[in-house]
Amino acid sequence: DPETSAWTETGHFDPALLPDSIEGVILARIDRLEDDAKQLLKVAAVIGRRFFYRVLNAIGDGAIALDDELAKLVRAEFIDRKQQLPELEYIFTHPLIQQASYRSLLDERRRLLHRRVGETIEQLFQARLEEFYSVLAYHYAQAEHWSKAQEYLLKAADHAGGMAADAEALELYQRALAASEKSTQGQMTPLQRAELDSKIGEALYRSGK
Repeated sequence: DPETSAWTETGHFDPALLPDSIEGVILARIDRLEDDAKQLLKVAAVIGRRFFYRVLNAIGDGAIALDDELAKLVRAEFIDRKQQLPELEYIFTHPLIQQASYRSLLDERRRLLHRRVGETIEQLFQARLEEFYSVLAYHYAQAEHWSKAQEYLLKAADHAGGMAADAEALELYQRALAASEKSTQGQMTPLQRAELDSKIGEALYRSGK
């Protein structure tokens, strides 16, 4: 591309035209995408390093020809198809591509998209939601929807505790407590706090602490 080449017409390398970081290099590549592909990549970055086609389709712009734009992103080696069954799933070819795409979004837009991702997962995977407790907790925390984040952190922690993953359960219980303290609607009652303290105590006991 003559407009973005780091080589001058004399053939000498011009370092002033190079981005000053790896992220800058990636963003320069992203900026050369057409608008629809660029926006789709950013939405996918919010969903995660790996993302389901159905989730992206549900929260994306209906005016975008999703299959065509995904094919463009695959050809440009930003993403790749991970698996077809049981869910069509894609993956970013490198974590730094996802990171650069994600960081290019405004904070308010990120929070909105995280909330939409959480709501979409709840709708699409209602029959097997326990598989997504930690994912939902993450998205609602990033959306700053603290009551929902707390709800799913507690569910994820209970599930981990039931699987004897006590270290994971402890971390999730602590994060649920932090989410409760940030929430204006999800503050724990004294009874709920006592129940949580009891669960933390049980997890500590089982782990020898």
